[in-house]
Amino acid sequence: MTEAQPLFFVTGASRSGTTLTCRILGNHSRVLATNELQFFGEFCEIDSCDDVTDMESLVAMAAMLLARQARAMWVKAPLPEEVSQARTLVNALPADAKTPASVFLAVTTALSASAGKSIPCEQTPRNIFYASKLLDLYSKAIIVHVLRDPRAVLASQKNRWRLRKLGGSNVPRSEVIRLWFNYHPFTMSHLWNRATEAAVALESHPRVRLIRFEDLVANPELTVRALCDSLGLDFEIGMLDVPLWGSSNVLHKSDGAGISTATLHKWQEVLSPGEVAISEKLTADHLQRFSYEPVTNGKAGVLASLAFLLKYPLHVLGALLTKPDRFIIQLKALLRSSRSA
Repeated sequence: MTEAQPLFFVTGASRSGTTLTCRILGNHSRVLATNELQFFGEFCEIDSCDDVTDMESLVAMAAMLLARQARAMWVKAPLPEEVSQARTLVNALPADAKTPASVFLAVTTALSASAGKSIPCEQTPRNIFYASKLLDLYSKAIIVHVLRDPRAVLASQKNRWRLRKLGGSNVPRSEVIRLWFNYHPFTMSHLWNRATEAAVALESHPRVRLIRFEDLVANPELTVRALCDSLGLDFEIGMLDVPLWGSSNVLHKSDGAGISTATLHKWQEVLSPGEVAISEKLTADHLQRFSYEPVTNGKAGVLASLAFLLKYPLHVLGALLTKPDRFIIQLKALLRSSRSA
């Protein structure tokens, strides 16, 4: 990149607490928490994000980024004023910097400036699969990876389709259907493994931070103070004043604030013994490394494993048919992770 601009990426296996972490950082006077923008892997292939690209394609990318920040990632098309703003931002880029990577930085920097802040913080979980490339693209970028008990991740994924009933009225019904098909303990455990492997591979990088979700919610001030120190930020007590939101198993409260421990052990009520055993068996290599104690010794009952195995083709077909583009993007990210592991 031609300019060094501070930029935070919050990553993790989906449902690991990335939104909570980004919102906490976004409460800092210098940091803007963006929505989940889903840019890399969707608007540009990560390995070609630094290639000079034609003007209209870049304007379309910038306009969709503005639209997603204004109206969430399910927005279908940008408004005319967003296209106009996008064109202005792209026109301002130097000729040799008219690239998707530069567009992402220009848009997020402009959004931060308009909010009176200086550091964008983006929260797409799957960016962990692109983290190594992102660190190369942006010389002042920092990856904050959130680790969460894989069984809790499964429990949240299992009931994620209920988000509309729990207060997520902006979630489209088509997304609810996709989420229902998307859950399977084999797939979710595999995704958790891949995300964790990618993070561990970068653990020693000077611009990568790993935090545990459990530490964040159990000791928020201590954990956030330490995170701020590692990010070069002064801790501000208002950072902990976040909405009680983001769980698939607990009712959202628009009038409440704070960091709750209510979901920490919810998986014990939500998951069947078979799901717990499958998760523990497939994630065993990382469970104890991050102090997540197994309760089943990884032994799944034959009938439980067989039942989920029989359901697997329906899960894959449903995920593919309900949103093929998202399925392909996730598959490419996983394949990329496999090659680099």
